Amino acid sequence: MKTHKKAFLLLIFLFPMNLMSIASAEGISNYEVSQSVTYQVELNYTLTHTRSYPQTYYFKVARLNDRQPNSTVTQYCPPYQESNLLYNSITGTDSLTMGSLDKFNNTYDLFSATLSTSDTITLSQKYNVTLSEVTFGTILDSDIGSYNTSDEMFDLYCNNTETFYERDDPDLIAVSNSIVDPSDNPLEKAQKISNWVSNNLTYSGSLPAGEKGASWAYDNQLGDCSEYSTLMVTLLRIQGIPARKVTGFLISADANLQPTVGQVFNFQASSSGTSDLLGHAWVEYYIPKIGWISCEPQNPNYYKKSDYLRFNLNIGAWFFMPGASPGYDYVSEFPHIPSPVASDHDAYTFNYDVKITVLETSFNSIDLIVIIIFCSILGVVIIGIVLLIKSSRKKRKEYLTY
Repeated sequence: MKTHKKAFLLLIFLFPMNLMSIASAEGISNYEVSQSVTYQVELNYTLTHTRSYPQTYYFKVARLNDRQPNSTVTQYCPPYQESNLLYNSITGTDSLTMGSLDKFNNTYDLFSATLSTSDTITLSQKYNVTLSEVTFGTILDSDIGSYNTSDEMFDLYCNNTETFYERDDPDLIAVSNSIVDPSDNPLEKAQKISNWVSNNLTYSGSLPAGEKGASWAYDNQLGDCSEYSTLMVTLLRIQGIPARKVTGFLISADANLQPTVGQVFNFQASSSGTSDLLGHAWVEYYIPKIGWISCEPQNPNYYKKSDYLRFNLNIGAWFFMPGASPGYDYVSEFPHIPSPVASDHDAYTFNYDVKITVLETSFNSIDLIVIIIFCSILGVVIIGIVLLIKSSRKKRKEYLTY
């Protein structure tokens, strides 16, 4: 009986450790997937030309990136977003190139069309996307590898001063160095910088359109998600830590939301200026042998965590825009709503509909496991009490007989 009880207790002790699957791959380690949600995402976009004269439209539309260790286009990335494109239809175009990759390994569809009155362009896509809550556990100095500063990653995400990412700004250099200690490892530096940005910027949701940049955010102590992210990225790069902005949209701003199977989320944007799609920007920074770590600089508790509520469209900055004039053919932050390059933006109307259906969640299974574990422990306690009572009665009976 004792042997069985020990084995059962050992099983109960070990079983909860399987609630989080600790995974590793080449260049990626120390992360845990605690819970996940699988969604079906349907995107439908229609642009209609309304002028009597024709106009040419140039499009570059980002796909939902496949962000996981086995992806053919991402590297050193935990399974933040496992994306499977089921359907992709684009009509009304003169030229069409599907599935192009840029230097940041974002995937795009490129197309253009010259439209006359009432002509339309349509885009329809359907995905199955699994978003996971990814967290990183304790990371020791010995877990961290060495940076290869000659790697292309540093040219893309660290070495260079760019517009909005003013790595050579003396004020930013001074504050970055004051936040961290020289002996800190990259994760400790990232945590301190994330906390500083969160505590020293005031959020504003009413800033005019257009990116302001890291120096502006620091000077004004103000920003939205874009300025929070740009400032954190720049302060990290000053410390020699590759970092990049991530853009996409949220299914909800409520970080505690647990979607249920069958639940449907609908979002809509149009040329009338209405939109309820929650565009968002956040940060990833790179630690060798650990991988790209997601960070929400508006929330200090998210300095090494991502959740199952954010859909990623782009990583990096300075995206080529087809059809734009020289000198203006790159943008730092790519739009999350399909937006054409055209000479007259009053010559068309558009509608963009996003439907997101919850297909599967890990919440119910985890809750069931917790219930089973609780009941099992309770059963063991009851059995123990019963055996203890029986043993006590037996000893008492022997004592009385004696």
